[in-house]
Amino acid sequence: MKTFLTRTLVALSVSALLAVTAFAGSKDKIKRQTVTFASDVMVNGTLVKAGAYELSFNETTGELSVLKDGKVKAKTTAHYAPRNDKNGKTAVRLLVKDNMRELVGVSFGGAKQELVVGAGGGAVTGN
Repeated sequence: MKTFLTRTLVALSVSALLAVTAFAGSKDKIKRQTVTFASDVMVNGTLVKAGAYELSFNETTGELSVLKDGKVKAKTTAHYAPRNDKNGKTAVRLLVKDNMRELVGVSFGGAKQELVVGAGGGAVTGN
């Protein structure tokens, strides 16, 4: 009886450890940063009014969300591109087209990578 209880306890402990490891490994890496848009900005065809927003980038899915008061205002795809140096502070890059500003990139403070908006791997230029 004692052997049966010991084996059962060991099996349950191993199962619990495996479950915890599986859940911990599946968590998405999410980078969040607050930014302020000085003027209206287009994000993937959605107009985002000037103001303070939270940018949330899910590294696993490649999805960038623009949130205001916890509500998603716009979503787009994005990917990291290498930088030559670390950016000192968070900055957004905008492309002015037909008198409208469009979000094309985000540089998070202290990162050696820039977040490029869009699925392509090509270079993006802008203000």
